[in-house]
Amino acid sequence: MKMFLLCCLGLAWAGMVNAEDLAIVDQRDYKASSNACTPASVLNLLKFSGPEYRAIYEKELGTTDEGRLNRLIDRYYRSRKSVLYPSLNRWGVHGIHTADAVMGMNELADDFGLKPFSASYLDRKEGELVQDHIERCFGMIERSLKRNVTPILSIRSYVVRHREENNFEPLWELGRSHSLVIHSIKSEPDMGGFELVALDPWEGKEVELYVHREANGQPFNALVGIQETGTWKVGRPFLLVEAPWVSSVQPRNLKWSERFIITANFLIGDF
Repeated sequence: MKMFLLCCLGLAWAGMVNAEDLAIVDQRDYKASSNACTPASVLNLLKFSGPEYRAIYEKELGTTDEGRLNRLIDRYYRSRKSVLYPSLNRWGVHGIHTADAVMGMNELADDFGLKPFSASYLDRKEGELVQDHIERCFGMIERSLKRNVTPILSIRSYVVRHREENNFEPLWELGRSHSLVIHSIKSEPDMGGFELVALDPWEGKEVELYVHREANGQPFNALVGIQETGTWKVGRPFLLVEAPWVSSVQPRNLKWSERFIITANFLIGDF
């Protein structure tokens, strides 16, 4: 059953449609694949942003969320070439990579006379203090919300595994990725981090996220980009996310002795 937004408008959501009685788009409405979190989040961005975006959701992409998901994927992803893998199309069994997601969204924006979306990895810049990193990431989200665009946040999990082929040395490995739409800000940033209210396309539910620095100063490795073409950064390159209600990003078959983190990885919006 789809869930409905129950919270009041957030701190930085003034001017957007009152969404208290609107159902969140559920990725499971796309029957052909379970990996439709990104296109479902694109629809949630359109549905819960300003009126020019909502008009596209309501009038241009269909009359049901199942139809809208099919039309969005067919028009902007399934039959268009990937910017990461030119020999492949953007949509595949993996879902959609972030760079391809942005390309399709900007083609949609161009079709309907809207300005292009902003997009950025959220890794810490060289020499940037952790507190400045917190403020910068928060500022990007806040600016997008103030401009009536509910941004898409991609989160990604990592696990330390001890594998026989590596002589049981601990190594960081990719876990799972998931996309959500930031609906509102629950708390301003402090020395630790900030709280957000997000729309999770898995089961179409509202969840709370806490985006924060690494609390104990423990270093970790995380990937900027994708495994084949990206760069692994060491230290504390991303902010972490507490997301206990977001089951889609939880690593599978996690042992009690394996370390596990979730990072705030990539943002799409207007910032």
